[in-house]
Amino acid sequence: MIKAVFTDVDGTITDYDDRLGVEAIEAIRKLEGAGVKVVLCSGNALCVLKALGRYIGCSGPLVAENGGVVEYKGRMYILCKIREAKRAVEKLRERYGDRVSESWSNRYRFVDMAILRTLEYDEVMEVVKGFKGMKVMDSGFAFHILDESIDKGVGVSKALELLGVGREEAAGIGDSMTDSELLQACGFRAIVANGDKRLMGAVDYVAREKFGKGFAEIAERILPRGKA
Repeated sequence: MIKAVFTDVDGTITDYDDRLGVEAIEAIRKLEGAGVKVVLCSGNALCVLKALGRYIGCSGPLVAENGGVVEYKGRMYILCKIREAKRAVEKLRERYGDRVSESWSNRYRFVDMAILRTLEYDEVMEVVKGFKGMKVMDSGFAFHILDESIDKGVGVSKALELLGVGREEAAGIGDSMTDSELLQACGFRAIVANGDKRLMGAVDYVAREKFGKGFAEIAERILPRGKA
């Protein structure tokens, strides 16, 4: 029986214009009403997820900054340091000047520095590879610079520990390659119809619908029988 659902946000419960799917909100409330905790997992800063989760009605932990920050019941767990990521952004600014556009949320981040996709991926990598142990993740919305030891799967594992829930009791839902480790950390894995085709062979279910409608479709499969 599934006790927790770990879901990506951008492109999974939202569309590509950052609009939340009404169907996804309704599905999350059905899951929560059936006793299934919903955990938001995103590259977004914790403050964004905290507001989103509160108003949608999610009761599970929050996995922010691509797995580098986990929060549950008012306690925050920071799983690596941000110093090298900040240094990498400074170096990018030295090389590319005003072409570097940081996310507004960087001032609220603890692990992961995000820059808008105003540079090419190869340009960012050329600089970041000079910083030992750092990587660049392309979410399709921004480039994220963070410690190579961190991914959403690391955050999911911490959240499972906090919940006291086993891997086989968890479902993961996503859409992009940045969700790969999130999905691997869960016993049941699903993607929405707009999901990256490279993920399709590694999941248990591919929704027929895109974005929030796809999330709701997957949620119906997860809900305990008689609770839909």
